[in-house]
Amino acid sequence: MFTKPIDEITFEDVQSFCKEWAEGVRVEYKSEITVNRHIPKIVSSFANTYGGIFLIGVAADQTKNRVNAIPGIPQQNGIEEQIQQSALTGIYPGVIPEIKLVGVPNTGKVVVIVRVDESVEAPHAIQNSTRVYVRTGSITQPYELSDVDRISYMLKRREDSQVFVQQILTRIRSRAILDSLRNMSRLTVIAHPVFPHRPMISPLSIYELRYVLPAPLRRVDGGVSYVKPSEYLELNEYGVVYHGIGLCFVNEQEIDYDTFLPHIKNSIEHTINLYRKSEYLGNIEISIQLQDVSGKVLMDLNKSRYGRKITDNILECTECVDREVSASKQCLSRDLENEEKQRDIVEELVCQLLWAFNIPTDQSWIRERIRNRIERELHRQTDE
Repeated sequence: MFTKPIDEITFEDVQSFCKEWAEGVRVEYKSEITVNRHIPKIVSSFANTYGGIFLIGVAADQTKNRVNAIPGIPQQNGIEEQIQQSALTGIYPGVIPEIKLVGVPNTGKVVVIVRVDESVEAPHAIQNSTRVYVRTGSITQPYELSDVDRISYMLKRREDSQVFVQQILTRIRSRAILDSLRNMSRLTVIAHPVFPHRPMISPLSIYELRYVLPAPLRRVDGGVSYVKPSEYLELNEYGVVYHGIGLCFVNEQEIDYDTFLPHIKNSIEHTINLYRKSEYLGNIEISIQLQDVSGKVLMDLNKSRYGRKITDNILECTECVDREVSASKQCLSRDLENEEKQRDIVEELVCQLLWAFNIPTDQSWIRERIRNRIERELHRQTDE
């Protein structure tokens, strides 16, 4: 339930979840609630920590934190709106959780699912910004008032996390730049949590993904990798996915654009599998980098310059003047599993890259052309 589209969650999903998960850092159960008293505290504590799921209408043992029953609560008109309003007005800055009501069979009652993402705007405070709550995982109290050190950490974690990500990527790149790739133009897709401050999955659990990863896999420090002469893939315990390939060329100057979308799609699939396995619920950043592309042009499906057949007042595709080109996008980890949102993410990243090759991606008809190409490629790969 951490990553499943909320509209698809059923009562059977709720039952399975309650059997597996005790109340703690990422889970909260209440048999009933007072919206304005409970919602700000619980929702903000999830947003300030790792995100999580709050189930209303579930009775849990107060000593073992295990679910005893799922009686549900009487269905109330406007309960979703009340919860959202309380989270927006009772938390500073406001939080917008996902909410769904699931019927309890043969009772006329419902379970309310409130799913909250880890927030890039943390810390979130309540009661006129005087109290900041975080999750602790304690059996007696799964959330508590934050101390000054924790608040200070949340305020500066963006800067610290970026430094940490670069340290991880430096180690990965030292393994990824194979001799066969050193003198090649390369396309690299990188995905990672926005705040990777702790391991989110064990290397052994990553290795267990081998049934959906290319083979053979290699064990490396903190994760696993796959190596072939012109490709390097690594999945890291901190949730970092690094996938680089050497670009295909029509000739020495002309890059085959047909290699872009399949590689991006494959990288996203590896990212989805890793985050699904680790049950990560939070914000991620996806970046695409092109290395050693100065003086190169793109070749389209019909082996003509990408963008050559454009109206007279629009420039055709010309040589890239930058040695390296990059594009990045932040989103929620589960956005990748939503077909429409995934398509929008890929479109935005590709448009950023094509701009460096003088493709006028600000033109609506060019964007439509790019969108149609992405649509065809994503569907073609899914069908296969």
